[in-house]
Amino acid sequence: MKSDPTDLTLFLAQSVVDQPSLVRVVKRGPTVMVRVAPGEEGRLIGRQGRVIQAIRTLVRAASDPRERVNVDLDAPRKG
Repeated sequence: MKSDPTDLTLFLAQSVVDQPSLVRVVKRGPTVMVRVAPGEEGRLIGRQGRVIQAIRTLVRAASDPRERVNVDLDAPRKG
């Protein structure tokens, strides 16, 4: 049984950040976009991108192999 990529991404992202209630996950086509509280993007990315890469690996492994899922950080634009 394969799990929903948005639910798994939400669980994993909430486990990493300090303010889990502010984590938002939206699926846009094959991409799952994750938004966290301002200033917590670094906790989700991790050193040299290891945390976000691990989340991507877990979500891809748990999703349907016919569906190519990508996880990306939805950071607010500055300007």
